[in-house]
Amino acid sequence: MTGVGTSLSLLLRREDPTRVTPPATGMQPRHGSGRIRIRCPRCTWEPGRHDRWMCRCLHVWNTFDTHGLCPACAYQWLETQCLRCLVMSPHEHWYVEETGPTA
Repeated sequence: MTGVGTSLSLLLRREDPTRVTPPATGMQPRHGSGRIRIRCPRCTWEPGRHDRWMCRCLHVWNTFDTHGLCPACAYQWLETQCLRCLVMSPHEHWYVEETGPTA
């Protein structure tokens, strides 16, 4: 099973580290004090830390580490494609606040 991994590695390129800018946004709960959960709004698949997306500039990274902002070219992705069901959804719809049990 070398097709996808091999193709992906061929598309990678080294970026100038001076061009990389840290993200200006972070995942912060908007309401209450619940934990933010990331999952596909369509199929509920939950990406892991090792999952990667590719930007139009060919940079590969975990889009949820930067809230959809490419660290190489600073392009802000408004939609994210699920790696399981392949459906594009608004990036903001991936973030769901979980509330803990009430005491």
